[in-house]
Amino acid sequence: MARYARSLGIDLPPRQSAFLWGPRKTGKSTLLRQLFPNSAHFDLLETQLLLEWTRAPWSLAERVQALDAAVRARPIRGPY
Repeated sequence: MARYARSLGIDLPPRQSAFLWGPRKTGKSTLLRQLFPNSAHFDLLETQLLLEWTRAPWSLAERVQALDAAVRARPIRGPY
């Protein structure tokens, strides 16, 4: 499979959120893995995790607080 250089850059201000939207299979997740390789990752496509956070949404904050401080300082990536 051919890989193409991505021209999109993401410059997030500290403590800000962003969503990356686009068609399936266009490289969104690949781009995020390349830009933020050492970030925490929570996959809401994992049924168990989705159910946990649906029943107890505050447990997201608990999981984030349990991360190493250096990891918490980086963006948190979503599903792929």
